[in-house]
Amino acid sequence: MPRCPATSSAVQSLRPSVFSTLAAQFPKLPKPPIPLHLGDTYRQPTDGARYEHALTKLPRNGYAYTNPNGTIELRQAAIDRLGREGLPGLTIDHVHVTSGGTAAINTVLETWLQPGDEVLVMAPYWPLIKGMCLMLGATPVEVPFYPAMREGKSIAEVVGPYVTEKTAALYVCSPNNPCGTVLTRAQTLELAQFCIDRDLWVLDDQAYQHYVYEGEHTFLASLPGMAQRTATAMTVSKSYALAGVRVGFLVGDPSWLDAARRAATHSVYNIPLPCQYSALGAIETADPWIAETKAAYIEAANLMKRKLQAKFYPAQGGGYVFADLSAELGERDVIDWIQELLWEGVCVSPGDAFGQAYSKHVRIC
Repeated sequence: MPRCPATSSAVQSLRPSVFSTLAAQFPKLPKPPIPLHLGDTYRQPTDGARYEHALTKLPRNGYAYTNPNGTIELRQAAIDRLGREGLPGLTIDHVHVTSGGTAAINTVLETWLQPGDEVLVMAPYWPLIKGMCLMLGATPVEVPFYPAMREGKSIAEVVGPYVTEKTAALYVCSPNNPCGTVLTRAQTLELAQFCIDRDLWVLDDQAYQHYVYEGEHTFLASLPGMAQRTATAMTVSKSYALAGVRVGFLVGDPSWLDAARRAATHSVYNIPLPCQYSALGAIETADPWIAETKAAYIEAANLMKRKLQAKFYPAQGGGYVFADLSAELGERDVIDWIQELLWEGVCVSPGDAFGQAYSKHVRIC
C-alpha cells in the first residue's frame, strides 16, 4: 500500500498525455504549429448550440442540482434522434447523460469489470481506453484489428486467438480513431455474432457516428441479440464541435444501466444545466451544420488521399488518417521526427499512443 508521497501502482501505470507532452514544446517555437495532433474541429458550433442561447433557457433555479441522469428534455431529444438514425425503440430509461463520451466509457467499464478481467481492445484505439482498464485492475488486450478489416480478414480469424476465460468485454470504435476505418455491415454482423457466441459485453464507441464517408453506419446495439449486452457511448464533442461543453450519452439496457447510474453518481454527480441546454440546441438545430461539416471533412480526406506521401489507409469516416512511417524513419524514433516537424509549423500525434504495435505511425487530424 503506497504511503505519502507515493501514489498508486494503477496511476503509475498510466502514460503521460501525449498532447500535454507536445504542447510543452510550443512556447519554444517561433509561432504555434498547425494542431493536426488534436481531434478537435476548426469549425464553430451551430448557433442553436452556443452558450448565449443555452443561458436564455435557464430556469429561475438554474444554479441548483439537476437530475443526475440528465434532463428529461435532453434524453428525449437524444432517443428521438437515435430512432431516426438507426437505434429505435428506446425510452429515456435507456439514456444517461455523462461528462462527455470519456465519462460514458469509463462508467461502463466501472459497471461491467472486475479486477483481473480482460478487455479486447480493437487496435489502433482511442488512447484513454487502455488507461481506464488499468485503473480498474483489468487488463487491456490489444487486438490488431482495423488493418485486418481493410484486408478483408474474418472476425474469428483476427479476434478469436485473443479470447481467454478471463475475457469479459470488447471495445470497438467505428468510424475509428485513429485510422478512419468504417466496418462494413457484414463485418458488424459478424462481430456481433462473435460476441454473442462468446458471451461478451460490447462497448460501441460512436464518437464519430455522423461522419461516415464510405459504407454504411451500423449501431451494434441494433443487431439481433445485441441490445442487452451493448453499451453505446456518444458525445457532442465530435458530432457538433462542442468538445468543451463536456456532454455525452451512455445508452444501454436498463437492466445494467441502472447500476451504471449509481457508478456515475459517485464520480460526476450531474452535468451543468447550461451544458445540457447547449447539447439540446445542437441536437435540435444542427442537421444543416452537420451536412456542411461532413462535406468539408470529405474534401479534407480526399486532399489527404491525394497529397500525403506515406503509407496509410484513406479515411472512410471520422477525422483522421494513421500513417505508417516505418520505411521513412528506419531506426529513428518517431518522437524525434515529430519534434523536428514542430519547427516546420505542424504538430501530429505519435502512433504508440494508439497501440504498442504502432511506434512508427503518426495520427494526422
